[in-house]
Amino acid sequence: MRSFWKQLFVAVVLVFTGTAASAQTIVITDIDDTVRPQYVQDLSDSAKYVFDKDSLFLGMSELLNVVAKDAEARVFYVTRAPEWLLGNTHRESLARGRFPGGVYFPRTVHSKDKHKYKVIEEIIDKTRPADVIMLGDNGEADPGVYNTMSMMYPGVRFHQYIRNAYNTPKYGGEGTSLYLGQQFFVTPIEVALDLQRRGFLKNSSVRSLVDSLVPRIVAEKGKPKRGVMAFPYFVTCRDFYWSWDQEISVYPSLLDLKAKIEKRCNN
Repeated sequence: MRSFWKQLFVAVVLVFTGTAASAQTIVITDIDDTVRPQYVQDLSDSAKYVFDKDSLFLGMSELLNVVAKDAEARVFYVTRAPEWLLGNTHRESLARGRFPGGVYFPRTVHSKDKHKYKVIEEIIDKTRPADVIMLGDNGEADPGVYNTMSMMYPGVRFHQYIRNAYNTPKYGGEGTSLYLGQQFFVTPIEVALDLQRRGFLKNSSVRSLVDSLVPRIVAEKGKPKRGVMAFPYFVTCRDFYWSWDQEISVYPSLLDLKAKIEKRCNN
């Protein structure tokens, strides 16, 4: 835990004091319903996760650590959740889950609607990246925010991954639909495979993620409510489309993952 906070402090100093050096790649990730469950679309059930510092989405820590290492990327955790309500839970969750050190931006000053726009704009202006890897979910505003930011910086390459945590209106839900250039994911494996295609991740790193995570995802029973979970009980993901058949010859266990996802997301 101390190591996490040491890295966090160093990142703040390097990026937000004086003139920051340009970064080739940065990662901007949401927290609630992206790396940890929160069930933001149900007020009653969402309250149960406010103080839950141990429930996480399976494999997201492993994914982000690999991305940070292979892409030599700085990581920024940007959330619309207010500091007074979820700040402590978020920090403890990231530390206990062994997420890579980075800069944490809860909502403190800006309104809920403006916070992510303002913070992400500041991050990009300060770091001047060539590539921005963005992780979010479709429970609230992430698709719209990320799309807007990508249009503001036409000279930057954006890679946008949105967790399909909720069905969109197409399937009778209230989840946010994707914008052009965004991709749905339901496990960290799909993100890893796509980042491998784009040259960010080493083959050996993806192999390690597939070998360590796929058996755990496939073995998950029922619809769990607590702990480290691939598919929490509230997830509805009928919008997700599997598009990694070409990798099955390289990673045969992906066939089991595909079957697991299709069964879970269609029920």
